[in-house]
Amino acid sequence: MTLASLHRENANLQERLDRLTTRPARLDEGIDIVVTVNEINDRHGTGPLLQRVLAGRRRVLSIRARTDYGCQEFGDWSGILSHKNKSVEEARDYLRHLLQGRRVERLLCVPYQADELLTSIALHDLCRAPLCTWIMDDQNIATRLIPDDLMREALHKSSLRLATHPELCRAYERKFGLPFHILPAVVPRRLLAPEQPVSAYEKQAPPAPPRAVLIGSIWDQVWFDRLCATVEGSGLAIDWFGNSRSPWVRFSERALTRAGIRPHGVVPEERLAEELRRASFAIVPVSPLDGSDSNPGIARLSLPGRILFTAASSNTPVLIIGSGETCGARFVKHFGIGEVIPYRRSSFLSAVARLTQPEMQASLRAHAASIGAALSDAGVSRWLLESTLRGAPVDRRFEDLFADYPPESRVEEGRGR
Repeated sequence: MTLASLHRENANLQERLDRLTTRPARLDEGIDIVVTVNEINDRHGTGPLLQRVLAGRRRVLSIRARTDYGCQEFGDWSGILSHKNKSVEEARDYLRHLLQGRRVERLLCVPYQADELLTSIALHDLCRAPLCTWIMDDQNIATRLIPDDLMREALHKSSLRLATHPELCRAYERKFGLPFHILPAVVPRRLLAPEQPVSAYEKQAPPAPPRAVLIGSIWDQVWFDRLCATVEGSGLAIDWFGNSRSPWVRFSERALTRAGIRPHGVVPEERLAEELRRASFAIVPVSPLDGSDSNPGIARLSLPGRILFTAASSNTPVLIIGSGETCGARFVKHFGIGEVIPYRRSSFLSAVARLTQPEMQASLRAHAASIGAALSDAGVSRWLLESTLRGAPVDRRFEDLFADYPPESRVEEGRGR
């Protein structure tokens, strides 16, 4: 299989060999490889998180399955490999050409579909480099986008298996009988909330009217429709900092206006931290877990990273709207950093009244401040590098944070492929 044929096949997306600003490593220098579903950039949650945990790495090759956002912002050079209509040998031919004989020291795979695992398995077989598989969202248990046999092979070949929170760890350990460890959605150290005495919040009068922000992405039409119905008529102006454009959710301008929600799109994290620090509370919609969701994996086993970002960067109280059995609700309740209510207008109005009281603000912010340092990205790049080589976490910083996390109800498996 020639490089020319690969170029022709993928010409409608992007040239397969994206040359970035840094020159590729010499053949005698080891490289790291990260395998993802799409570009690593600041336009979606996975991109900034990967840049955070790989910060300072040199000689990184980024391989993705497709192009969704128009630009690749991380890595010394990159390539695209989709396994659709390709044999295993064709994929290996492409990878051999991409590597050009370079020595691979470590592999990191963040799987959202089968392609990423197929590429990582092929790379592992070619290079025998230690492989770390990091599950950020479930695509196998509640949602069966990735087949069992493929997930099982990749996990068995991984020296280190990570997930972003305890529910994911436990679900995958139960199903595959292999140990998992926690690497959460860490927050930039430079954006951690400045220390402030609890008494400072107790003395502050609540703003009139209170300032609310809506954070994160809304993944289901049901969440959006019920959120608008819940907050409509509250009199609050709610600023939304998150992805307000989606191919599968219709964000009606009329519904947004009636609900008092003003979308600002995805903003730089520095600005987001400042906006959160000026807010009385942050709203995070989650699944109602009543069978109405179109994506059961996100509904049941997803912990929105913006909850952790809010707690660590601003200590601002978090209001979860949806089921108390979601991962986001369990996190907020366990660490005492906010409240959880159903999609009901009366519940929302009551929660706003409680959350804006100075004593409640002080208590919730103090709890958030107590976990902020544990969620920092300080030293995480080195932690991941050494843990991958070792095959186990080099310390218990994240395991200890979640050490007394309560057990959850078992997740029902989705239909197989």
